[in-house]
Order: sequence, then structure tokens, then C-alpha cells
Amino acid sequence: MVGNKLIQLVQELNISQRKSLIHQCTISSDKRLFILKDLLSADLKDVKDLNQFLVAKVNEYWESAADSEKDTKARRLASYFVEQIEEVLLLTYLRKKTSIRGILLAQQTRKNGNIHLLSHYYDKSLALGEAEEDLQMQLISMKGKIRMKYASQNEKELLNALSLNEDLLAIIDKIQEEKITEYYFNISNVYLEKNGVINLSKDKIQGEILGYIDQFKSELDKGSLYLSLAKLNYDNDDLLVYLDRAKQILDQTTERTLAYFDLDRKVRFIELRLNFFAGADIKFLRKISEYTAEHFKAFSVINNNTLFYQLLFLILDDEIELAEKILKENHVFFHGVAGLLEMYLKAMIHDRKGEVKEVNQLLQKLMYSSNYFISAFSRLHYIRIQIQRGKPGMALPVIESTSRYFTQNKGNALGALANKAVLKSLKSEALGKGKVKVAPNCPLSVLHRYLLEA
Repeated sequence: MVGNKLIQLVQELNISQRKSLIHQCTISSDKRLFILKDLLSADLKDVKDLNQFLVAKVNEYWESAADSEKDTKARRLASYFVEQIEEVLLLTYLRKKTSIRGILLAQQTRKNGNIHLLSHYYDKSLALGEAEEDLQMQLISMKGKIRMKYASQNEKELLNALSLNEDLLAIIDKIQEEKITEYYFNISNVYLEKNGVINLSKDKIQGEILGYIDQFKSELDKGSLYLSLAKLNYDNDDLLVYLDRAKQILDQTTERTLAYFDLDRKVRFIELRLNFFAGADIKFLRKISEYTAEHFKAFSVINNNTLFYQLLFLILDDEIELAEKILKENHVFFHGVAGLLEMYLKAMIHDRKGEVKEVNQLLQKLMYSSNYFISAFSRLHYIRIQIQRGKPGMALPVIESTSRYFTQNKGNALGALANKAVLKSLKSEALGKGKVKVAPNCPLSVLHRYLLEA
């Protein structure tokens, strides 16, 4: 099959971009663009639909061609359409990211040696880079300005270059802090998902982070490091200590920059996720998930994980119609592997509607997915469904395989106690012994409670 990248790009286009591209196709005399116009107007749901479309169009326009040639034409059409859509996406980005436009124009004018234009574009891109809080654009612009100054061999300009070089060092220091912060943020994310993957000593990592907190100048970068420490301590009392320090930094920050909002949304999501696994009640979870989702509207990219939890809580709180509406409106945010999140939400909706056949079909696909949490929830969910159907014999093999699955993934500590407690209770039911009471110190999420009580 061809066109996997193409179908994803087509789905990436917003209404304005789609209309613009259709207009370009309409005024062109290139028959390839006639086909692209039809493609953009067609209701293609997946790569299979796209391939059927391409085959039909090749047969229509190149009916007499050999089969091998038709296959080549279909592949070339797909590649050509990818290029056309990528150009539209790039143009849209360049209109928004004006600092990059300045850099590109500076590089073009540099070839022709136009000093006045070169100076103008570097100045402009530097100013825009500062406005956009883009340190990489500031770095490139500053380096360009410095090269121009010392190339003149004028004493005044050379002194200017030295002054600009100090500004360059300040930018490099900021970038260095950002990259170190990002490094530990990534480590703590992986630790939270599966701490067995982290080979380094947790104490060593924490010591390094605390050392950088003492050295760093940026309060927001310090806040991000505190958030990393919170994730590394998700299962003990230090979680709240470090989370509070990150929140204090946010509270004390008066300038609402992009860096501020970036840290703010990270803190919100971690609070949401950890409260879910800690067993917070549905009303509290709905409140913070809706608040967090509303906050994300200020950004061009919605965090599909936040959306997943918001919709999950709506479904568990019996707001099925609202959940379906929001899911349909935000389908575009569940591309690629995030499609597993959407599939599980659909399985939950079918379950709440009592549509057993549909939920079974989805859960059987999700049980063996690459996403540990979705796989774990789906396995438990499937077992519960079979017991409800009065078919414990179908549940027992899955119970045994799920027990092995949890053992194999013991590094996934988040929610592990609840998973095992639910599995133990479901196994007891499947064997006709009734439900097992869960220990009071075992935190059950609202989803785990649903699987036990429904």
C-alpha cells in the first residue's frame, strides 16, 4: 500500500488550508492537481480508502497504461500530493513564525552581498525571536549580526561586535539551561511511565537536579526541575513537596511568558494524572480536567492525553452524549499511536451504552497494544465483560495471561497495585468465589472502581 504519509497529511489540513489548496487546483491546468482536488473533496477515512481512490483515478486518466506502470503512477501521484500539501503547511507556519522568515530572507540576501538588507533582516529576526521567546532564532540572528560587525574591520563596529558577543553568551547560557531542564524532564517522564527502564540511580539523578537548581538563573527552569523531582517521587511524600515548589515559582512569576504557560500546563497535567491514579473522586477529577483542557485552548496544539482524561471522566460520570460530541470535534488530535486512546474511549462509550459486541471488538484489539496503560485497562475491562456475560471460561485464559503481563511489566509502578487488586477480584468472581475486598491502603482510580463495581 502507498499513501500512509499522504492520508495523515490530508487529515492535518485545517479548513482554510484545504480551501486554499482546492483553489490552487481549480485554477491549474495540471491534471495531477485535478486529481488532488477530487482527493481533498472526497471522504477518505483511512489509507485503504486512499489507495482505492488512487487506483480508480489512475485507471480513469491512464486507462491504457500497463499494470506495472499504473502502480508507479499511483506512487508518484502520492509523492507529488505530499509535496503540495507540505508546501501549504510550510507557508502557514512561515506566516505565523515570522522570525524564521527573517532568517531565511537574510540567508538569501547574504548570497548577493546586500549588506543593508542583510542587516535589516537580522535585526528584524532578532526582535521577533525575542517577542516569540525563541532562543534558537535569537542565537542565529545574533551570530549573523556579529559576523557583519567584525567583517567591516571598523573599530567602532568591532567594539559593537564585542558587546553583541556578551549578549550572545547570555543567550547560549539560557539555551544551556533549557536543554538541561529538558533532559531531566524526559528522564522523569520515562521514570513515571516505567521506572525499570531508568538504569541510572534515582538518588544520583536527584542529586544532579538539585545541583542545577542551585546554579540556574531562570526561576521557570528551576520550576521545571522541581516538577521533574516531583515525578521521580510520585509514590512518596516528597511528591507534594516538589510539586508545591514548582507551583510557588509559578505563583511568584508576574510576567506571563510562553515559558510560564508551558510550565503551568505541565504542572496541571501531572496533577491531573497523579490525582487520577491516587484515587481522587470523579467530581474533583472532572473539575481539574476541564480546567486543564480549557487552559490548553490558548495553545496551537492540544495535549491529547489531557483530552483523553477529560473524556474518560465524562463517560464515567454518565455524560455520554457530551463525551461523544467532544470526541468527534477533536478527532484530529488522535493521530498515529494516539489513536489507541480514542479507541479505548469509544470502547468505554459502547460499554456504557450496553453495546457488548462493539466493545468486545475494540478491547480485543487494544489488549495487545503497545501502550501499557491502555493494554492493562483493556485486559481488565475485557475480563469484566466476559464475567458479566456469564462466560467465565473465556475470561480465565485472559486472567492468566494478564497476570503474566503485569509481572513482565513490574517496572510500570503507576497504578500497579490497583491493577493487581482488580485482577484478583475478577479472578475470584470468574472462579465462582465472589468478589475479593480490596485492601484499604490500595489506591483505586475511578476507572478501577468502575471495573470492580459495574
